[in-house]
Amino acid sequence: MIKKRSERVSEIVKSFTKFGFGFLINKKFKDDNQKNNPTKLRLMFEELGTSFVKLGQILSTRTNILPDEYIKELSKLQDETPSFSFDIAKETLQKELGKDLDEIFLTVNPVPIASASVSQVHEATLLNGDNVIVKIQRPEIKESLLQDIDILTDIFRKAPKKYMDILLDPIDALKEIKSTTLEELDFKNEAKAMLRFKEENAEIRCIGLPKIYINYSSSKVLVQEKILGIKVDNKSKLEKNGYIPKDIGKKLILSYLYQVFNNGFFHGDPHPGNLLISDKKIYFIDFGIMGSLSKQNQKYLNELLKALIIKDIDKLVDLILEIGISFGDVNRNSLYYDVENLFNSYIHSSISDIKISDLFSDILKAANKNKLKMPKEFTSLLKSLLILEGVVINLAPELSIMDIAKDYFKENTKAFSLKDIDLDYLALSGYSLLKTSLSIPIKFEEVLKNILAGRAKLNLEIVDFNEKWLDFNKMVNRVVFALVVGAMIIASALVILSGKGPTINGISMLGIGGFLISGVFSLWLLISIIKSGNL
Repeated sequence: MIKKRSERVSEIVKSFTKFGFGFLINKKFKDDNQKNNPTKLRLMFEELGTSFVKLGQILSTRTNILPDEYIKELSKLQDETPSFSFDIAKETLQKELGKDLDEIFLTVNPVPIASASVSQVHEATLLNGDNVIVKIQRPEIKESLLQDIDILTDIFRKAPKKYMDILLDPIDALKEIKSTTLEELDFKNEAKAMLRFKEENAEIRCIGLPKIYINYSSSKVLVQEKILGIKVDNKSKLEKNGYIPKDIGKKLILSYLYQVFNNGFFHGDPHPGNLLISDKKIYFIDFGIMGSLSKQNQKYLNELLKALIIKDIDKLVDLILEIGISFGDVNRNSLYYDVENLFNSYIHSSISDIKISDLFSDILKAANKNKLKMPKEFTSLLKSLLILEGVVINLAPELSIMDIAKDYFKENTKAFSLKDIDLDYLALSGYSLLKTSLSIPIKFEEVLKNILAGRAKLNLEIVDFNEKWLDFNKMVNRVVFALVVGAMIIASALVILSGKGPTINGISMLGIGGFLISGVFSLWLLISIIKSGNL
C-alpha cells in the first residue's frame, strides 16, 4: 500500500539529511562540499527504495540533466528489487485481462524469472501451447513514482539557487522524467513500439523480435513470445554454436544505424539482457525504452556525423548553434574555440579509433558549456550508443561504430533525382521566401515615411553619387530578377505537384522545364554577381 504523502516526505527528508544533502531542504545544514558527492547520492537513492532506484536509472540516461560524475555513479544502480507474491500477480492478471487464468493459460510459473523496479516476469504457456513471457506491472509503482517526483519537485522549488548545479535544470528535468515515466508505465505503448519496430525493420533479415499477443495485453500486462536464444555477451557459447562474434557485432551496428538514420525510431536500451541470438538473428526483446528522432533531427544528426567525419569545424559549429536551445548568452567564438579543441584532441586518431559515444558526449559538453541545451532526443541516443559500444567491444574489440558509420553513409548516399525533392516543403518554403521578399518595398516605404515625418534621423554621406546610384540600380535589378526566378521555381514545383501536361515517369515535363530554366537563370545571376566582385 502506498504511504501517506506526509510519511513519505518525512522519510525523504531524513535520508537527504543522513547522506549530506540536507542543505537542499534547510539552510541550517552546511553543505561541506557534499553537494559534489555522487556516491552518496546513489546510496541515498538505494535507501529510498524502488521508486528512487527507477528515478536514478532514468536520470542516468539523461546526460542533458546531470553532470558526468553523477551519470556514471547512478548507472551503477542495480535493478534487483524483491519480487511481489504470485497472489498479487494473479490478481493483477485477472483484473487486467478480465478472465480467470485457466481461460487464457495452460500453466503459469508462480516463481518469477526476473524482478525489476517496474515489473516482474513469469513464464507461461497459452491454451494453444505457445510458450510466452508475461510481464506484470508492480502494484502501485505508478502512484509511488509520481508521488516521489512531486515531492522532489517541491524540494527543488524551495532549494537555494546556488545549489542548482547538482541538476542543470531540476524543475524542467523532473517534468521531463514525469512525462517519460507515464509513457513507460503504460505497457500499451511498449506493445505499439514492438509493432512499429517490427514493421519498420521487416526488410532487415538479421533482426528479429518476439510475437506480441495484443489480445492478452493491457496497460499493466504484456504477453509476448518466449525466445530461446543465447545472450549476446556469452561469447564462448556463441562460438560453440557456430556464430562469429565479429559478424554479429557488425550486423548489430548496421541494424542500429538503419534504425536511427532510416527509421528515426531505435531501441533505447540495447544492453546484453535485451539482445538474444537465435536462428541466425539478433532478437531485441524489451521495448520499454525507445528513442525517436524527428525528420528534422535526423537531418541534423546526419549533417553532424558528416561534419565530424570530414572534420569541418565551421559546419559543426553552425549545426550546434542551429540545433541547440540557448539558456543564456551564446558566444559563437567561444563555441568555435571549444569545438576546435575537441577536434585537436582527436587529430592524431583515425576514424576507426574514435568512440562515437565519446565524440557525441564531448559535443554535448561543448554545447552546454556555451549555454546551449541539445534536444533530449540526442541525449537518449548518446546513452544508447554508449550501451551499444560496450556490447560491440565485448563481441569484437576491433570493430568501430564510427568506421562502419562512415562506410554506411557512403553506401547509402542516393544519387540526386527529382523524386527525392520534397516538393511540398519546396513550394511552402518558396512561398514564404517570396512573401517575405515582396514585403520589403512596403517596409522600405514605412522607413521613408518615418524619415520624412521627422520620426527618424538618417546620417548619410554620399560620395560619387552617380556611381553609387548605378550600383544601387544594379542591385535592385538583381533583387527583382531573383524574385522572378523564385516565382518560377515555385510555379514549377506546383506544376509537378499537379501532374499537368505531358509526363515522364509520372513527373510533369512542364515542371522539369521550369526547373531547368530557373537553374540557368540562377547560374547566370550567380556568375554576374561573382564577376562584379560583390559576392
